[in-house]
Amino acid sequence: MKHSTRNVIIVVACAAALSVTAVVLQKTGGTPSSSSSVSSSGGVQLVSKSSNDVVSMKVTNQKGTYTIVPTVTQNFSMSSASSKSSAVTNYTVKEVAGCPIDTAETAAAVKNGFSLSASKEIGTVSNLSDYGLSSPQATVLVTFKDGSTYGYKIGNQTATSVGSYYMCSDNSDKVYVVSVDAGLLEAPTYFINKDMISLAADNVSTPSNSPSSNSSSQYNFTQIILSGSAYPTGVTLQLKSSDQLGTTQSSMAIIEPDEFDTDSTNVQSLETSLTSLTADSVIAANPNSAALKQYGFDNPTAVAQYTVNKKNYKLIIGAKDGSSKYYAMLDKVPVVYAVTTDSINGLVSQSLFALRNKSIFLPNIKNVKRVTIFSGTDKTEIDVARTEKVSSAISSGSGKEYDYKVSVGGKQLDYDTNYRNAYETLIALSVYAQADQQPSSSKPTIEVRYEYFDKAGTDAVELYEGTNRSYTAVSDGKVYGLCTKTDVDKALQAIKDFAAGKSVADPF
Repeated sequence: MKHSTRNVIIVVACAAALSVTAVVLQKTGGTPSSSSSVSSSGGVQLVSKSSNDVVSMKVTNQKGTYTIVPTVTQNFSMSSASSKSSAVTNYTVKEVAGCPIDTAETAAAVKNGFSLSASKEIGTVSNLSDYGLSSPQATVLVTFKDGSTYGYKIGNQTATSVGSYYMCSDNSDKVYVVSVDAGLLEAPTYFINKDMISLAADNVSTPSNSPSSNSSSQYNFTQIILSGSAYPTGVTLQLKSSDQLGTTQSSMAIIEPDEFDTDSTNVQSLETSLTSLTADSVIAANPNSAALKQYGFDNPTAVAQYTVNKKNYKLIIGAKDGSSKYYAMLDKVPVVYAVTTDSINGLVSQSLFALRNKSIFLPNIKNVKRVTIFSGTDKTEIDVARTEKVSSAISSGSGKEYDYKVSVGGKQLDYDTNYRNAYETLIALSVYAQADQQPSSSKPTIEVRYEYFDKAGTDAVELYEGTNRSYTAVSDGKVYGLCTKTDVDKALQAIKDFAAGKSVADPF
């Protein structure tokens, strides 16, 4: 046989052998799933399965032991023609059953069980302890549906790459370098979802003619009930409607333990704490009664039960942890979280008084026909007259417009500037502190009475002089709190100057 002919035969034979090999690999799926091979990217494939193959993944590390198992949920997808559903596999942790799980974290961890590759092969070593593998940081055992298992150990972190560790499979001295998910070195509670409250997705809009006290239209609070050591008397806020200059508006008002308008800024701060809250860390899962007492839930700092966007919630704040965090729980969620003080400041740092509107009484100037001020033996009576404007009478609109005149003792005075400024200085009186007791005196030091154009009766604000240059303010028999003597004197001086025909400065 010629030399050239023999070479052709050899080439053909080799090509045939390669073809047979390719067919065999194609039919068998290539490299066995539990053996290592060189990947196309240059790494070493240590295990190659799919997520659907996993029955369980047991991890034991220096912080505990946990087992990740799959859970199947239905994923419904709607179309114009039909409704179809498909099974979606998520993963949970058996040791924290009943707790909300961050499925993104469990999915990231379990991937190291069914798809693991090494960036580098060290080779067979004589002493595993040199790589931290004789007393590993973690051991992993994955069980698959076909009955096979894959176990490995995680040793020391490499000196050259953060997140890379030495590893070897069970019963092997061959060492590799792998990148593993951080969860493999954490406690079971690592996988608990830290998003406690997140209502942004609800996106409920409040009608334009009924604005809530919260400036964001996403949140429609209808009731908030507060208790705990921060609210010793308890506080209930409820959405109430009121008529202001012919327009119906809704806002949160305090209805218990007494009725007060609210401080919109502080109520919004409260609502912010109740609409979005992410925990700093997870402290305990499925706590027993001793643990609940340890973390202060037997005598909580604050409890908020509330309805927002037509859903009910309950947030419980326990004791402070000694630093800048509080322990917190949600109703029916068996997890103790730690939250930063800043994230719940609108709940734990407030009080009944903080949530109240500090103004004493705010009658609309357009509705008041007489203001009478008694101060000691002095009496000042301000009379207002109004006449309907001609343009108002022929207008197709429903609202009436008026021209106003004001007088003191029959003498007509300036309405638009001096009276408005004096009136606004008077109603700007506000309280700076709580005063729960009725004044001991039976007669007020100063009294302001208001009478109206469109309704009968009189409203009265009474001021009782006390100690520390303050007055106790009482409005229609209800104690509002303490106001400063400086503010009272300023209001009296504005009324005195107006009555004398003097110029009165804008109080704001």
